[in-house]
Amino acid sequence: MYTVIFFDTKQYERNFFEKNLYDKFQLNFTENELTYETKLSAVQENADIISVFTGSRLSKEVIDKFQNLKLILTRSVGYSHIDTDYCTEKGIIVANTPHYGDYTVAEYSFGILLNLVRRICYGVNELKEGDMYPETFGMELFDKTIGIIGTGSIGSKAVKIAKGFSMNVICYDVFENKQLEEEFNVKYTDLETLCKLSDIITLHAPLTASSYHLINAEKLSLMKNSAVIVNTARGELIDTEALYDALLDNRIKGAALDVLEFEETISSKRPGENINLKNLRTSLINSKLLTLKNVIATPHIAYDTKEAVARILNMTLKSISEFDLKQDIRYKI
Repeated sequence: MYTVIFFDTKQYERNFFEKNLYDKFQLNFTENELTYETKLSAVQENADIISVFTGSRLSKEVIDKFQNLKLILTRSVGYSHIDTDYCTEKGIIVANTPHYGDYTVAEYSFGILLNLVRRICYGVNELKEGDMYPETFGMELFDKTIGIIGTGSIGSKAVKIAKGFSMNVICYDVFENKQLEEEFNVKYTDLETLCKLSDIITLHAPLTASSYHLINAEKLSLMKNSAVIVNTARGELIDTEALYDALLDNRIKGAALDVLEFEETISSKRPGENINLKNLRTSLINSKLLTLKNVIATPHIAYDTKEAVARILNMTLKSISEFDLKQDIRYKI
């Protein structure tokens, strides 16, 4: 019987996996994230399978804590929090949950965009304070140019939604989607041109070595003073300090963020293993960024709908079942 450890779990996840796996596996659940500081019990150290979420950090040192590890399941699309190269070296399979929130995240991106440009939360809060006529001068999306960075599963859904608002769509991706281009009359361009032409920029790219700080001081300097940026992908796609400076000096109009660079300093109870001078500085700038009036930020919840969560649970269950039956794991990385 395989031992499966679920880290960073909520009660509904525990209920689901206990119901569906109880008779076949030895299960262990914890609300804690898995980091180098996590103290493991003897049962956990001997796990065959572990399941984590994005707050966990699976470095080489963390992976080596497990004596019999064969499969890592991340209940997310992204897997930058796992040292996959070391897993390959060790013969450990890593599986994710792709496409679970394609529409969910794309819809949310436009939700926080509208909140930002129409000052919705500001108006709500002002009315609660008794001001019936606050300053809510905003911007409509109709006929604006939106630059979509990354046109994979989520970005392509963002294209469709943008067309529903009658926006002009330009895109940047290292892999151009010709079908998307033909069906929705979108134009691909280089990143510099996208930054210059866009009224709104929204990020839907994965975090890789080449996309780290894709939006930096140079790219921000190309943007219109009236431009706004939306990020529901990964915080590390944007150079936080450069973004903060641009917003502080009103060189761009605003930002709507569901993710932050090095956000585990906020989400984790403990600072984590990657604390150094650079990350401490980023954390400090994050705290300053959140106080700016031209920024709205939410706590990495773009994925969080009942439909998307159900897909995550079922895909994780499927990967465990396929592993148990010695089948190819459908969602392996």
